Amino acid sequence: MKAETKTRSPHTWTITVESDWATTVGAAVLLIVCGLLLAREIDHFIWGHLRRPVPIYGGFWSIWNKVFEAIAAIYGFIFAFTFPNNSVKVVCLLLGIDLFSSVLLSCFHAPPAALHIAAVGGSVVRQIALAIFCVALAQWLRSVIRRDQSEPSGGEN
Repeated sequence: MKAETKTRSPHTWTITVESDWATTVGAAVLLIVCGLLLAREIDHFIWGHLRRPVPIYGGFWSIWNKVFEAIAAIYGFIFAFTFPNNSVKVVCLLLGIDLFSSVLLSCFHAPPAALHIAAVGGSVVRQIALAIFCVALAQWLRSVIRRDQSEPSGGEN
């Protein structure tokens, strides 16, 4: 028996993006940044380098930092009601709660034990929010980017 050599027809892989390139690249960069932030937050949680609510002192930048945190918390709550995706709503709500609690604890005197509990809770909330946001971004990117295998044009004899 003589073995016949089969010739394989070359296949080409094409990538189809069902969104504009700027949005797709921006979402991919945002996914990478959120993934790195999540990795940093997990590292800080494991090694005990937690970010505690900083009390307001009389300096110009301290007051403005807390004002911007309060504005970001308000926008987090607003965005929680404007986005159509439920997972992004949950992320905005969690981040708004985290920022709002940080502003509240910095305005009032709190014992060190409460600040530690707030730091641990805030870290867990940020980790959950970043993980949900990374999953939502990955799902969106997966829905708009497809890799198709196409046959070469031209007939075979």
